[in-house]
Amino acid sequence: MSDARDLWMVGDVLDAMSGSKIPTYILSVVQEVQTWLSATLSEEFFLDPADLMSGNDRQISADLEYLFNQLEWVGVHADLVPITKDSSRHEDAIVLSVGPILLDEGMRMMVDHAALFASGVCKRAWIISDTWIIGDILPYMPHIRALKKKGVELHFLMVTPWGYSEIPWTREQ
Repeated sequence: MSDARDLWMVGDVLDAMSGSKIPTYILSVVQEVQTWLSATLSEEFFLDPADLMSGNDRQISADLEYLFNQLEWVGVHADLVPITKDSSRHEDAIVLSVGPILLDEGMRMMVDHAALFASGVCKRAWIISDTWIIGDILPYMPHIRALKKKGVELHFLMVTPWGYSEIPWTREQ
């Protein structure tokens, strides 16, 4: 009888060959975000159109707090930004840019964390976002290049309720 850990799928082999393996705990975070996004799209979380027109995001914000609570376990593996509570720093940082947290805010948090708060410690920064807007990314390209020169690997995972994709920062990725 074969152990399940010995089972390799074609995708596993290709990932191993490409060297772009996403850690299991990152995939678990992505799954949690997908679940959260699915819940925000369900009928129980729909806002009244009048509330949307007035900019009301109370239900989504409250639900974001729930997502952060669900992700407290990540602290064992990585710094979770924006909610890292202790001073211990990991080589990995996960920056959440979902729901009411705009992509521009997520980019700023990633640069601040990797370059300032965990400088010299942070080796990999994972932005997990539900949007990708070139206008929000372009102002940070010099920062991204500077972090890469310092040896920080940057990963951008765009997540929807139905899947995710890693978006490369440069052609060389």
